Amino acid sequence: MGEGCLKMRFRDLPAEARRYIIYHTLTSPILIVWYALPFYLLITGYTVLEVGVIFTAAQILGIPLTLWLGRVFTRADIRKGLMTIDILGSISIFFYYLAYGPIAPLMVLIGQLIDEASGTLYFLYPAYERIIYPEDRMKEALTWHLRLPELAIIISYPIIGFTLGYLCPSTTCFRNLFLLLTLYELALVPYIYFLFKPVVLERIENSGREGKGLRDYWGRYKYYVIADILFITAWNLAPSLALVYYVMEWLRGNMFHVTLIEAVISTATLTGTWLVDRVSEGKAFKALQAGTIVSVAGLALMVLTRQFILILLAAYILRLGDTFVFVFKRAWLFKIMSKAEASKVSAALSSLRRGISVVSPIIVGALAYIDPRTPYIACLTLLLLTIPVYAIASRSIRYSDNGPIKSG
Repeated sequence: MGEGCLKMRFRDLPAEARRYIIYHTLTSPILIVWYALPFYLLITGYTVLEVGVIFTAAQILGIPLTLWLGRVFTRADIRKGLMTIDILGSISIFFYYLAYGPIAPLMVLIGQLIDEASGTLYFLYPAYERIIYPEDRMKEALTWHLRLPELAIIISYPIIGFTLGYLCPSTTCFRNLFLLLTLYELALVPYIYFLFKPVVLERIENSGREGKGLRDYWGRYKYYVIADILFITAWNLAPSLALVYYVMEWLRGNMFHVTLIEAVISTATLTGTWLVDRVSEGKAFKALQAGTIVSVAGLALMVLTRQFILILLAAYILRLGDTFVFVFKRAWLFKIMSKAEASKVSAALSSLRRGISVVSPIIVGALAYIDPRTPYIACLTLLLLTIPVYAIASRSIRYSDNGPIKSG
C-alpha cells in the first residue's frame, strides 16, 4: 500500500484538528432539522410543491444578506464566523418552533432566511480545515472528519426518529424538538470560542501568493469547478425534502423510516472511510470514478424498488460510493488550493454552490410532485456526467501521493 496508506489514529491529529472534529460530532444531531422540518410541514397539510416554493423564496430573498456576511467574515477571526453560524442556526430553528397555525409559512420563511444567512459562512469550514489539517496526511484527516460525526448520527437519529415516528408523532413533538435543538446549538457557541485556534483569513491571504490572475486560477481549478457544478446540481435535486417525500409517498413510512435510512447511510460512511484508508492518493481519480459509479448504482436501486429493506441497501451502496467522492474530491481541492487562497477559493465555490441551490427547492418540489422517484433519476443522470470529467482531469493532472497536483 505504501507509506501514504499507513493508518492515522485520531490522537495523532493536531490538537486543533481533534477539537474541530469533535465539534462537528457534537453538531451532527442538529442536522436532523433538515428532515424534521419538511416532514413537519407535510404532515400539517402542505404539498411538496408548496414546501418547495417556501424554501425557494427564502433562498432568493436571502441573497443580499448572504453576500454581505461573506465579505465581513473574510476579515474577521474565523472563530467569530463559526460562532455566528451556530447563533444564526439556533435562531432559525427557534422560528421553526414558532411555525404553527396560519403564521407557520411566515415563521418558516423567516427561519429559512436566517438559515440562508448562516449558510453563507459555510465556506469558512473548508477554509479552516485547509489551515488546521496536516498537509502530508490530508486524506487521513478527512476520513476522521467523516467518521466521528457519522457515528453520532447512527446513535442519535434512530432515537429521535422512533420518538417522532411512534412514541410521539404529533406536530407538538416536532415543535418541541425544534426548541430543544435551539438550546443545544446555542450551548455549543462557547466551545468554539474557548477551544478553536484563532485565524484571520485575510492575514493569511496577504502573506501568501500575490498577483494570480483569472487565467491561472482557471488553469488549475477548471476541471474541479466543472465536476463540482455537476456534483452539486445533482445532489441539489435530491435533498432532504426529496427523501422525506419519497419515504412518505413512495414507502408510506414515517420519521423513523427517514432516520433509519440516514443511520444506514452513516454506517456506510464508516465502512467507506475504512476502505478509503486502503487507497493511495495516487489513485484519486480512479477512486472518484469508481465511487460515482457505486453511488449511481445505489440511486438506481432506490428508483426501482419499493421494499424498505432494499431501500436501506440502496442507501448503503449510495453513501459508500459518495464517501470515496467526498474524501478524494476534497483532497484534490486541498492539493491545488494553497493556504493563502483558502478563503478566496472557498468563498467563490460556496457562492457558486449557493447560486445553484437558489432555484433547486422549487424544481425538486415540481419533480417530486410528478413522481417521488423523479428527483433521484435526475440526480443519477448528472452524477454520470462527472465520470468523464474525472477521466479527463486524470490525464491532464499528475497526481502524486507526496507531491502537488500539477497541470499538464
